[in-house]
Amino acid sequence: MAVPRFVLPVVLLLAAAGGGYYYYTVRVARNEAPPEYTTATIAKGDVTQAVTATGQLDAVGGAVEVGSQISGQIIKLYADFNTPVKAGQKLVEIDPATYQQKLRQAEANLASAKASYTLTELTANRTKELFEKSLVTQADNDTAQAQLEQSRAQLLINQAAVDNAKVDLSRCTIFSPIDGVVISRQTDVGKTVASSLNVPVLFTIAPDLAKMQITAAVAEADIGSVNENQPVNFTVDAFPNRTFRGSVTQVRNAPKNTSNVITYDTIISVDNHDLKLRPGMTANVSIIVARREGAIRVPNAALRVRMPEGLASAPAATGEKATAGTAPAGETRRREGGGGGRAAFFANMTPEQKEKMRAINAEVGVDFRQGPPSPEQREQIRKLMIERGVITAEQAAEMAGRTSGANGEPVYTNRTVYRLPGGNKAARPEAVPVKVGITDGLVSEIAAGLNEGDVVVTSVTVPNAKPGAPAANPFGGQQRRF
Repeated sequence: MAVPRFVLPVVLLLAAAGGGYYYYTVRVARNEAPPEYTTATIAKGDVTQAVTATGQLDAVGGAVEVGSQISGQIIKLYADFNTPVKAGQKLVEIDPATYQQKLRQAEANLASAKASYTLTELTANRTKELFEKSLVTQADNDTAQAQLEQSRAQLLINQAAVDNAKVDLSRCTIFSPIDGVVISRQTDVGKTVASSLNVPVLFTIAPDLAKMQITAAVAEADIGSVNENQPVNFTVDAFPNRTFRGSVTQVRNAPKNTSNVITYDTIISVDNHDLKLRPGMTANVSIIVARREGAIRVPNAALRVRMPEGLASAPAATGEKATAGTAPAGETRRREGGGGGRAAFFANMTPEQKEKMRAINAEVGVDFRQGPPSPEQREQIRKLMIERGVITAEQAAEMAGRTSGANGEPVYTNRTVYRLPGGNKAARPEAVPVKVGITDGLVSEIAAGLNEGDVVVTSVTVPNAKPGAPAANPFGGQQRRF
């Protein structure tokens, strides 16, 4: 059967129409797909900024080590681990036989010295009488008087020996010097202690464990925010689901240098009425350095958004002057997680700064695959960043988490967030300048610029981003997340 001649042009026309439709729907329409926004609604709540550190729990005043001042064999123990003791209570008896024998010998020598002194005294008195009658010479009288003084001195020496032997004998029984609890026993019955230059420790006694203290090592970058009477929350590994509380009682001025990291001991008092905490436990401390109740809060992710060019409107001029301690938007970054926006700073580093940071991390030994750097490593990194010009000293001070200025006034930083009018994700985001206060690492206080109920952008994904724009996920195709 012959195919009509008009069929071929119709088939070609349909093929061309189909190709055009495919190009428009798959290529053009995809390129014009609107960006996808992840948003958060602004709400009021409490914001707490804390300085983190680690420390060790100890009894108030520290534990007392009870040792032996004499050598000998332990014949009896009156206390064991966890034994409550009172001051003056008997703890240990050392075999007294040797010291009893020394006392008897010293007493015998003293009796002999007394007899000798009596005889010498009689002789001296008789010689003196004869000298007064001119029956002996002056030399004989002087000799008798000198022998009397020597005998008196020997008597005192032997009396001191007796007293010393009594003291050594009394030390065979060891008593508790304080009220407390035995937390360590380092001897047993039958063991011989040898007292020489180093006093052997037999017991370690802690005072009342109902009152304890933490000695926390706070890095120099954070110590400026720590003051006495600030509240403290802390946890210990033994009770991971329980939060204990205390307060700062002392910030010591003596610096400690560990691997070129300067820290300051901060003493935190703790009420341990239930005796759950034990000496030597490691405490993970959060010192509350600032708190805002009922503040306007914004997720920190909204402060890190980098909006692609042309998607958002320019920020409106507010005409407000920055308060003390503020800086132009984009110049000052506050540290995340207890102090500021490090993430935003690192995200905007130049290739040269990134290369220096890689070298610094390698030098300090930071491996992010094994977890975040320790406080000591962070402090060392901060110093090297300043020395090598990655950041300035002023930026480092801001990243240290200052919460107040020189006169105690709050310190705010100027930042920019992107607000969706009416919460409509199809609307064009508005760039809004805001003043950011303290942060707890997840949310930040907003002092000005936003209101409760505003919807802000926390991330934006642009389908089919330009090939020149790097993707946030190297395996995520051509979408780019900002």
